[in-house]
Amino acid sequence: MFPKEITKTLKLFGYFNPHEVSEAVLLLAQLGDKARVLAGGTDLIHTMRLRQITPEYLINIKDIVNLNYLKENAGLEMGALTRISTIKESEIIKQKYISIYEATEWFGSPQVRNMATVGGNICRSSPSSDLIPPLMTLGAVLKLVGPRGERKVLLEDFLLRAGKTLLDQEILTSIFVPPMGKNSGTAFKKLIRSSQDLAKVSCAVNISVEGGRCRDIIIALGAVADKVFRAKKAENILRNEEITDEKIKDVAQRASQEAQPITDVRSTATYRSHVIKVLVERLVRLSIERAEGKCG
Repeated sequence: MFPKEITKTLKLFGYFNPHEVSEAVLLLAQLGDKARVLAGGTDLIHTMRLRQITPEYLINIKDIVNLNYLKENAGLEMGALTRISTIKESEIIKQKYISIYEATEWFGSPQVRNMATVGGNICRSSPSSDLIPPLMTLGAVLKLVGPRGERKVLLEDFLLRAGKTLLDQEILTSIFVPPMGKNSGTAFKKLIRSSQDLAKVSCAVNISVEGGRCRDIIIALGAVADKVFRAKKAENILRNEEITDEKIKDVAQRASQEAQPITDVRSTATYRSHVIKVLVERLVRLSIERAEGKCG
């Protein structure tokens, strides 16, 4: 028999359907914590059905048409309402931002990918988010619009903890990813129980190499702390250093030490700690190969 909470109906709520960002921002300013923004809705509606959250109002931003786009503009620019399926099918993503593509390959089911948005995945601030790790390693910058105007923040700074971000009566409108540097390689992978499951552990790497040395490296870890985070101590082991097998292993070991995994229904802390080392080492090596043009 299914748990009772799964059969619960949605609690009654007020509904707004703005067609301009300014209108949505005004509604947020007026309604405050009583309102939630509805984008793809794949997570929000589910949690509302479970009565984990019970907002008094929903502000549906799906019909704000200028938030749904993907284009090259001295880098990669995506509207916050860009669907995961659109990102997955983009040739720009496949050819120039492979780690983002890898994050969409096992993102839920086709139905979920056709509904879920990049902005929703970011603003949920889940430690198990698929898109946040690769976007973080690529230096993604977010544009936020609120009653006090607009501002731009690094994705890395945007995340505070699980379910909590810097948003202050603001709406995420776009994501900008700088162009990949010369001799740079990137990769993403998550470990899951089934094809549509949340990550037990995830990792993204972005590395720049030159003459056998690491010019720069960024490592983002997911599902092993209260938010996706950079393993900065691990990065420092290899940055501006000669690339050797020993140093790569040291990077993986330090990344495992920086994580704060927990035991939950998907995995144990012990397993996650071990897997981080394996995953980081593999992705660092794969990213180096891609930077050197040895694989696609």
